[in-house]
Amino acid sequence: MRKVGIVLVVLFALMPASAARAHDPIILTSEQTTPARGPLLVDGTISFALYGSLEDSADTRGFRVQFQQDDPLYISILIPNLAPENRLKSHLLPTLEVRDPTGRISTLEPTERVTFAEPYTGTNYVRLLQFEGVASRGIYEVTIKGKAAGRFTVSIGQIEQFGTAVEDIDNRDLGVAGVMAWYEMSEVSEDTTDTVAPALSSAPSDNNTSIVLLLFVVVGVGVVLGLRAKR
Repeated sequence: MRKVGIVLVVLFALMPASAARAHDPIILTSEQTTPARGPLLVDGTISFALYGSLEDSADTRGFRVQFQQDDPLYISILIPNLAPENRLKSHLLPTLEVRDPTGRISTLEPTERVTFAEPYTGTNYVRLLQFEGVASRGIYEVTIKGKAAGRFTVSIGQIEQFGTAVEDIDNRDLGVAGVMAWYEMSEVSEDTTDTVAPALSSAPSDNNTSIVLLLFVVVGVGVVLGLRAKR
């Protein structure tokens, strides 16, 4: 069994890091229209993905996130790489309004369209923007806005850790099932979309690679066990 353990350690070490990464999912509801009504992430360095939908051009969603002084601040926004969201005209894409602990408000607007695969859920996205900086101590208020109905995902933090405390949330247990239900929704008026999905660039997908390597692990263990049986 020692040899089997060594094989597993070596093979899993060869797997891409992104195959093991996963954001802790949170589903934003239609009632969470402002940061005050939304959940509070008590540690902004932990990796969360907040999934929501804007029902019309006047709709908003919000949440709060707490940082300690000089914590790394990472935030990005994505849309599902599905019609109709990936066909939205550029000026209709969702934006982020971030209010820091001093009251200063920054607006983060889409700067890119990078396709992105999420191996943990098997879902696909288009990243619209990502921002990295250094946080001040206190609570940041984040509001998601858009000029069209559509789904979005906001990613916060980079430390992969599940089960971190979240306050002011009633649906924490939805998990992956909630993500898949959100992912399968689609309803946007045709006059808000482009005729061709304009994904400008693509980040490499790890889905196929992860599957191949997992099969490699299984085969490797089988070979080791077979050799042991012959002895």
